[in-house]
Amino acid sequence: MKSNGQWDAGIPEEFDPSYSRLVGQTILCFGWDEWDRTQQAWNQILRRLAHRNQVIYVPPPLERTEVFGMRFSGKVRSDGLRNEADHLYVYHFPRFLPRFYKPKALADWMERMRIRALRKALRGIDASPPILYLLHPKFRNYVGHFDEKMVLYHVFDEYTAYRGANIEKLRAEEKELLNDALLTVCSSPVLAAERTGARGSAAFLPNGVDYRHFSHHSRLSDDDPNDLAEIPSPRAIYMGSITRVLDFALLRDVARLLPDVSFVFVGASRLVDRALRPVFEEWANSPNVYLLGQKPASALPYYLQESDVALLPYLITEDTKQRYPLKLHEYLAAGKPVVSAPLACVQEFANLVTQATTAAEWARAIRANLQAPDSGSIDERRRVARRHDWNRVVMKLESLLGQAMSAPGADNR
Repeated sequence: MKSNGQWDAGIPEEFDPSYSRLVGQTILCFGWDEWDRTQQAWNQILRRLAHRNQVIYVPPPLERTEVFGMRFSGKVRSDGLRNEADHLYVYHFPRFLPRFYKPKALADWMERMRIRALRKALRGIDASPPILYLLHPKFRNYVGHFDEKMVLYHVFDEYTAYRGANIEKLRAEEKELLNDALLTVCSSPVLAAERTGARGSAAFLPNGVDYRHFSHHSRLSDDDPNDLAEIPSPRAIYMGSITRVLDFALLRDVARLLPDVSFVFVGASRLVDRALRPVFEEWANSPNVYLLGQKPASALPYYLQESDVALLPYLITEDTKQRYPLKLHEYLAAGKPVVSAPLACVQEFANLVTQATTAAEWARAIRANLQAPDSGSIDERRRVARRHDWNRVVMKLESLLGQAMSAPGADNR
């Protein structure tokens, strides 16, 4: 397995106009979420690929029940192509072609009609044979339908560990996709080491950060309420969705051990597990815990800069242990000390990220990191984050794509 320290070999530290870039390609990406719902790794990558290439992002079709049944959503979204930015498009499948699962004949017919509609839309913008960029094994059924010149498979998580996952089906789909893909990249070294297809081993490509956005001091806009002003210092912050992946029992106990520390959580609460509700409520009702809800991306640097220590308090499971949270490098870009559960992705940064397991260890680590900041440590955190700027991550991806398409046997139509 390659170490994290080698992922960016050959990528210039600063902008270099002579460095070869991916240019003039059509990239057709199938993803699992709406384009503008949240800022995720694939948003960041696709926006930057669109600087020199034509990019089309395709979220899933509506479910049958969202159109006809009890879950009718009334979602207002235009069918077909929407120009999001220069060279960047978002395509929505027609509302009258939702996803059916049975009878199989109807489900297959609907799928063929959706593919036909998308092919027609691509012809309308003179799209060339695309690089097919797939974010999940379930999109493997699109392979071979778009005259694609190659398949890129990007693994962001261990999908078989998701709750309710059909493990056997996912493994079979991924095995086929790994053999179809000319290039497979993974967001953690562990995920990469576990995936080998007909083209060889997967490459490690870390998640990144918009370094300029998170490293510069910012202020809230006049329209944003300053709900942080009334929260006393010192502040320990977590930025991200509040879901079952967090260790609420641990967080409750740490809040009790540090009553003088304000624990600030910035993100939407999406807890749906009834079994976790009692401990969640116990933690959320702690006098020094503040749930501020979701904030616009433009406001996140302010909340981070006005806090003293940043947290990655994940419950270590098969689902979480291989994750590479975007917020890791966002925290480092702001120069903040980080306390984390022992995730695989933080091992390389052991000199910058304090790892803790028990509530007592977490309390000690937070207390130690609340001491007077060391300017040398701040500089080192920012140096590491700058190295993981999304622009450099995408340059590495472009380099890997170029190597894959120029390899013997590659289809460069």
